[in-house]
Amino acid sequence: QRTIATLQRRGNRVFVVVGPFNEHMPTEESLEVYRQRKGEAEAWLREQGIPYAVPAALPSQLYADASHPVAEGYRLLAERLYEDESFRRFLDAQ
Repeated sequence: QRTIATLQRRGNRVFVVVGPFNEHMPTEESLEVYRQRKGEAEAWLREQGIPYAVPAALPSQLYADASHPVAEGYRLLAERLYEDESFRRFLDAQ
């Protein structure tokens, strides 16, 4: 939240991508905590009117670890992001 406020205060347009996290790795208990926090982040962004996307988790083999996709994963993430209506509106508003 502080980073977003700092960027906006400096005149930057901000679009937030929440995740994707490798949801195939954690225990069910940890995954539930992650999903709750992700939902809280999404709710805060929506309440603040900050444009955002919450892309679905990538297939497990497209991650190098818990949170970093491999090249093909980044490509798929970029394709999904470009198809996201909120992101398209953000781009069109330039």
